[in-house]
Amino acid sequence: MSSSPTGFVPSDTQITEVGLPPGATPWIGPRGQVMERLELHLTYHCPERCLFCSEDHRMQRYNAFPVTWGRVAKVLRLHAERGVKAVHFTGGEPTIHPRFIEVLQLARKLGMRTSIGTIGTMLARPDFAERALPWLDEALFSVHGPTAAVHDAMAGRDGSFERVTAAMRNARRIRPDFSLFANTVITARNIEHLPDTVGMLGELGARLIVVSNLTAEGGGFDRYGDLAPSLDAMARILPTTPARAPDAVLRFFGVPMCLLGEHWPNSNDLHWDPRVTVEWQSAPGKVAFAGIYSWAPDRKRVHPPACAGCTRQDVCMGVNDAYVEHFGTAALRPFGSGE
Repeated sequence: MSSSPTGFVPSDTQITEVGLPPGATPWIGPRGQVMERLELHLTYHCPERCLFCSEDHRMQRYNAFPVTWGRVAKVLRLHAERGVKAVHFTGGEPTIHPRFIEVLQLARKLGMRTSIGTIGTMLARPDFAERALPWLDEALFSVHGPTAAVHDAMAGRDGSFERVTAAMRNARRIRPDFSLFANTVITARNIEHLPDTVGMLGELGARLIVVSNLTAEGGGFDRYGDLAPSLDAMARILPTTPARAPDAVLRFFGVPMCLLGEHWPNSNDLHWDPRVTVEWQSAPGKVAFAGIYSWAPDRKRVHPPACAGCTRQDVCMGVNDAYVEHFGTAALRPFGSGE
C-alpha cells in the first residue's frame, strides 16, 4: 500500500473488514493448542514518544483510521463465539479511546477477562480510574527506568514517570486486589538501571514484571544499532534482577534462555499463550481490520549457529534476528546435556 510522505494512508484508501462465520469452532493450533486470547488495538495514537516504540510506524500509518465502537463490538462478539476467554487492549494508548469504559463493559458482558497495556495516561486521573478499574482485571503498566530522569528519557516526554506511577498507585488504592503488572523494555541506555527498576516496581506492588528485550520494529527498528542491549550486558545483569523483587513473578521476553542463568525457567518462551491480534493491516489500495494468529513467541527470532547443540533449542525461541545481523553472538551460552 502506498502512503503519503508523512506516513499517513491516503483518504481514498479502501477500508475492508475481515470477519469469521457465525458459530465457528475454536481455533486449534499445530500442536493442539487452543487459542483463548485476543489482543485488540484500540487506538493508533499515544501521547508518549518512546524511543523504541514498536508501534511507531503503524501509528503514523493508521492513525487516520479510528477504531470505531462498531468495529470493536464486532471483533469482541466474533471472538467470543470462537471461545476467546481473555482480551488484552493495546494501542497506541488504549485508555484514550473515547468509549474505553464501554469497551471494557462489553468484553466483560461477553465473559472475557480484561487487561490493558498502558503508559497510565488516563488511569493517572483518579476520577477516570474510579470508573474504569471495576471493569478491568489486570493492567500492564510500561515503566522503563527507576527514576523520572531515566524513564522520561526513554518515553520522550517529561512527566511520563510521574503519570505512570500515579496510575499504578491509583490502581492499588482503588482495588487492593488488582492484578497490577508492569512491563519494562531494556535498551543499551537503561539496562544498567534494570535491577533498580525491578526493585522499584516491586515496591509499587507489581505482581508480575515483564522484562522485554528491544524489538526491531517501529522506533526500535530505526535506532536498533544504537539502542539494542548487548548479549554480554544481558548475561551480566538479567540474572541479578529477580532477587530485587522477591514478591513478584518475573518474566523475560525476547531473551535467549541461556543468558538468564539459573533463572532460565522465567523465560516467557515457556509461559506464552497463543493469541490472535486484531489491528489495521495493509493491502494494495486498502486497509483491513483483521487478525494475525500467533501460536509461538518466535516472531523475528532465530537460532544462529551458536545455538547448535543447545539442549533447550526446542523450547527457547533464540535471538532477535536483527541482533544477529548487527552484532555477534559469542556471548550465547548454549545449554549442554548435563544441564
